[in-house]
Amino acid sequence: MNKVEKFGLEEKLNQEFILDFVTLRYSLNLTQQQMANQSGVLRDKIAKIEAGIYSPNIRSLFKILSPLGYTIKIKKIENMEIKNEQ
Repeated sequence: MNKVEKFGLEEKLNQEFILDFVTLRYSLNLTQQQMANQSGVLRDKIAKIEAGIYSPNIRSLFKILSPLGYTIKIKKIENMEIKNEQ
């Protein structure tokens, strides 16, 4: 995988994460403020995650998701060939 392909994949995965994050909040019928109140994270940070302005670290994700009954999980990327770069 060359640098352009790698960047494209990373960007696609980031967009999928943001969509999943927003979809979760909507499925729980929460506003950003309600999510912030439940997790103890500022609403501004949640808004920035959803806008793609802020990339949360793992601890922040746990802090947001755990009170809602969710976690993060490592999952294999479907239809991806891993090529060794030399």
